[in-house]
Amino acid sequence: MKKLILILIHLTIAYFLKAQPPQQPIVLGRIDTVYSNILKENRPLWVYTPGYDTNYFSKPEFPVLYVLDADDHFMSLVTMIKELSATAGNTVLPQMIIVGVLNTPGHRTRDFTPTNSTMDKSSGGGENFAAFMEKELIPYIDKTYPAAPYRTMIGHSLGGLTAINMLLKHTQVFNAYVAIDPSMFYDNDNLLKQANAILKQKSFDGKKLFLGFANTMPTGTDTLQVKKDTSEISHHIRSIMKLADNLAANKTNKLLWVKKYYPDDDHNSVPFNAEYDALRFIFKNNRFPGNQPYNQYFNKQYSAAQLRQMIDEHYKAVSTERGYTVRPPEADMNGIGYAFLQQKDYEKATMFFQVNIDNYPKNFNVYDSMGDCFLARDDKANAEKYFKKALSIKYTKEIMDKLDKVQAGK
Repeated sequence: MKKLILILIHLTIAYFLKAQPPQQPIVLGRIDTVYSNILKENRPLWVYTPGYDTNYFSKPEFPVLYVLDADDHFMSLVTMIKELSATAGNTVLPQMIIVGVLNTPGHRTRDFTPTNSTMDKSSGGGENFAAFMEKELIPYIDKTYPAAPYRTMIGHSLGGLTAINMLLKHTQVFNAYVAIDPSMFYDNDNLLKQANAILKQKSFDGKKLFLGFANTMPTGTDTLQVKKDTSEISHHIRSIMKLADNLAANKTNKLLWVKKYYPDDDHNSVPFNAEYDALRFIFKNNRFPGNQPYNQYFNKQYSAAQLRQMIDEHYKAVSTERGYTVRPPEADMNGIGYAFLQQKDYEKATMFFQVNIDNYPKNFNVYDSMGDCFLARDDKANAEKYFKKALSIKYTKEIMDKLDKVQAGK
């Protein structure tokens, strides 16, 4: 369970460069395993964790995204989220841990069906799978990885049915749910028939749902005509549309949800586009600062005080929305502080370093950075004060040498 193995098969893309030895892998995550006492089996996982440097910065916390059918969706989600959360300063999405839940041989239907159907004797293990997720998998991830208390679940097809079952019957487990072309027709619409009553009776305050569905209608049929259709081929999309009608009819349960129909996608092509739209919906308020026409932090129309107010207000709002304290990224604040220090904009450099002191007061580096700022301003008294504070938390020769030079020059 504790053994983590770098993914070299399935999760790597081998590529060759002239200056490098052959077959150097790009590592997208790790293979992990958790034993389930509920399911009586080892459950394989693929896990991606954003990189972070604890030599200088505090250990961060990341929202966690759980995706079913990991062999189909994990790699595309890793690249998508890295692109939109880190590449070129993107903050469209937060950086997050991605937990890919793989199926065990022959057990997908068992795990992803909430009721037993006469069509498949192996079906109906969905409640056990839900218990595994809640009582075994999530506690393990929370203990093993730097997980923040904000969880999103993505499921497609029968996995989407599982996501809806979790939303309706195990609402508290996740903060956000993504159901992509869910198989709501399963077992003669069994879960669908329960949905309206549950949506009426239950509060979903603070929960989000993205419902995406593909064009699985008979050729020549539109979304109005298909509701009157009774053929088996349209049962899948009709059941999803009925779920959407139920969701729309219950406006007082506080569920924040959206639906999106993808007319140009079929059941198998819809996941990628729907995952992108779902994550943009769930984390729509994450982006900060603005990057058009250029990075807001470096827009000279804003004073240091105005920027500090914007930072405080943004992260307070995001914290309220997610239900836990979301702090400005320490490494980003530090890097921007040094950028202003190089420009000799000492007021803004001081402000960014102070943001880190206020949010990460137990880390030595925040005080070392402020010491550098005062040293650049030739304020040796304050430089000495902050270098001493940094050393009181963690001794490093580099900071000690700076302190010695400051004291020798007094």
